Amino acid sequence: MIGKIVKASSNGYAVRLNGVDYSCTARGKLKLTKYGLIVGDTVEFDNGVIKRVFERKNQLVRPRVSNIDSVIIVVAPTPKPDYYLIDKVLISAENLNIEAIIVINKSELDKKIVNEINQYKSVCKVVSVSAKTGEGLEELKSLIQDRTVVFAGQSAVGKTSLVNALFGVDLKVGELSEKIERGKHTTTYSQIFEKDGVCVIDSPGFAMIDVEVDMNALSSLYLEYKELAVNCKFRGCTHTDEPECAVKLAVENGKLSKERYGRYVEIYNEIKNRRKDYDKN
Repeated sequence: MIGKIVKASSNGYAVRLNGVDYSCTARGKLKLTKYGLIVGDTVEFDNGVIKRVFERKNQLVRPRVSNIDSVIIVVAPTPKPDYYLIDKVLISAENLNIEAIIVINKSELDKKIVNEINQYKSVCKVVSVSAKTGEGLEELKSLIQDRTVVFAGQSAVGKTSLVNALFGVDLKVGELSEKIERGKHTTTYSQIFEKDGVCVIDSPGFAMIDVEVDMNALSSLYLEYKELAVNCKFRGCTHTDEPECAVKLAVENGKLSKERYGRYVEIYNEIKNRRKDYDKN
């Protein structure tokens, strides 16, 4: 039998076939494959044992999921959006040719955050929603219809609340620590929810992610930079130290976000330094 892993935990796996979830374990050698067995994998199973995992069309390291059509980056006024994290998720998605959508949850609470997030409208879809009032949920549903999507982002931004609102379930929602403004990790594993052609993976929140791309390919994963690169003086311009760079000129002229460019340089140097450390070893 062939099904999809819809839940993975320390106790085993739930594999869905024709709307029925089967409790399964896995052969030891399958757990040793790269990243092990993860939610989203298509597998062959029999008598409660997973025997084979089929080739993945893509896979994210964080959150650890596979065979994704879209990654939904959920942000909210509280905790304060981590734009560095948002940029890294966008890079990872573009590198894997996965559509990215930013969803601003609790948008009724802070219009300033909405305006800040709108800087990303030139590179991906941005949707304002409220799991509490229902604002924007129908638009979100239309964007993810007939697609497998993963909700990604910091803890306590409302990923699970959105799942509850979209699917009419009542999953436990995390609380926010007022002292440090960080959410408790209520969702401890990824799991898939399906209804009316919508397939969503709810995943644990995370605060950091490494970008696994070559530093020379980084600029091509910024769509707004890719369009301008043809006007740079030097072919293969990294938009960091080179003179007569069209991207840096656009930043100076206010046509591109200075803050996002600053984060780009940080990420570029992070990859560059990691490469130096690797070469030394």
